[in-house]
Amino acid sequence: MGTQESIFIGVISGILTAILIYAVSWLWVKVLTPKYQNFRYQGADISGSWFAEYNDEGNKVRSTFSAVLTQNAHKVTGSLQFSFVSPDRKFSIDYNVSGEYWEGYLNLMCRSKDRKVFSHASMFLKLINGGTGLLGQFCFRNAFEDKVENMVLGLDRS
Repeated sequence: MGTQESIFIGVISGILTAILIYAVSWLWVKVLTPKYQNFRYQGADISGSWFAEYNDEGNKVRSTFSAVLTQNAHKVTGSLQFSFVSPDRKFSIDYNVSGEYWEGYLNLMCRSKDRKVFSHASMFLKLINGGTGLLGQFCFRNAFEDKVENMVLGLDRS
């Protein structure tokens, strides 16, 4: 076997080895580790649909929160839809949410799905009522007044 053939075989075997290592590490990190963590996890399961509705009859303001959460051990992902109706404004924002559930507390970061209407929010909630409710704070960027605001938020399992 000549020098060129040896170099060619060495390069090809190096590329194949790199691909194999990448595939095994991806399988380990993205499939096996989450399945093991989910199998070993012994905390509360907050996966599912959550809902809240707030009405201020005096100011004729109505806001609704509807979340669908998926949990894998401590990691939580999902979506949140926030709707707001008042005499001055009416809008609805869809968020992608991601965060962690740890020791009875849920910490979620919310980013708007539509990049044309940027919105960012954060939620810090405690699981209450034997797992049927989440209570805490919803902190968000008020784009109309350009400031950070927060409100008490209580979600009920749907």
